Amino acid sequence: MEKTTKCAAPLSCPIVRSAMLLGDEWILLALRALFRGPLRFDDLQKQTGAATNILTTRLNRLIEGGLVEKVPYQERPPRFNYQLTKVGMGLFPVVLELMRFGEEYLQCPDAKPVRLRHSECGELSRPGQTCSECGKPLKLGNVTMEDS
Repeated sequence: MEKTTKCAAPLSCPIVRSAMLLGDEWILLALRALFRGPLRFDDLQKQTGAATNILTTRLNRLIEGGLVEKVPYQERPPRFNYQLTKVGMGLFPVVLELMRFGEEYLQCPDAKPVRLRHSECGELSRPGQTCSECGKPLKLGNVTMEDS
């Protein structure tokens, strides 16, 4: 989690520590992709649009931070899937709130938003902590992200 930039706020603050780990769009785009399931590097690159060097750096930061793990799926040549750890999955409520904030306050007429299907009621839900249709909690295990 070591960054070369200086931080004005003390590292004793959990928001500062979180921002230093998660604080750029490439990290958030990689997490968004990984919430759908394990992915190979090439698939992550396509879904995020990040250059290989940027994606490599960000994935290494997520691995060092304990949010993502690299799992081999082929020995020769060595190839890996990237998947969220339990710690990484713990960010799902945060990502839902970022989605909610973006939809409410950062509207974009050309955007094709990711839709959330709540498996417990089968309906599409607006982002947030609870299903906008049935009111039950949205969790990683009961939500499917769909492209619109």
